[in-house]
Amino acid sequence: MMSGLVVAAVLLWTPVQGQDAPAPPPAHAAPSPAEAALAAFDPLLGKTWRGASITNAGVIDEVRFERTAGGQAIRSTHSAAGGAYQGDTLIAWDPDASGLVSFYATSGGFYTTGEVKVLGPGAFEFEQDVHGLAGIEAVRAQTTLTDGVYRIRSQHQINGAWVETGGFDYSPVP
Repeated sequence: MMSGLVVAAVLLWTPVQGQDAPAPPPAHAAPSPAEAALAAFDPLLGKTWRGASITNAGVIDEVRFERTAGGQAIRSTHSAAGGAYQGDTLIAWDPDASGLVSFYATSGGFYTTGEVKVLGPGAFEFEQDVHGLAGIEAVRAQTTLTDGVYRIRSQHQINGAWVETGGFDYSPVP
């Protein structure tokens, strides 16, 4: 009886003739598209960035980027004008769109949804539809990270036309 069980166990673990056993995963597999896209945020992670508005003197914004959802998303939390305006952005991979998507909720009572295109490490283009804010249909922003300065420049779509709205230049808070 015991020898019959051993034979059965061996047969269950033996590949069928003509088939190979599954290969072990490669030791250094290439990152998935989601991992590669989210890795572009790595230079921004784990730091608080403080930036001054380029159009509104004295307006300061602080933003922090971190991985969330088991590393499957990026969360950006910011607070401007001493907390008078705040927002949280969640950025994740959308397998159906084969790209990054984002959701931004604000203390102003509106939110945005859209796409995030990776241009390089710390460099992105955001295309966002605005929901719940009369007068602004969409927001477009470009970010760069050069020489330790994270820059955001944005435009708003108002009545179908794109209007430059300024931006911020951020440096890491020591």
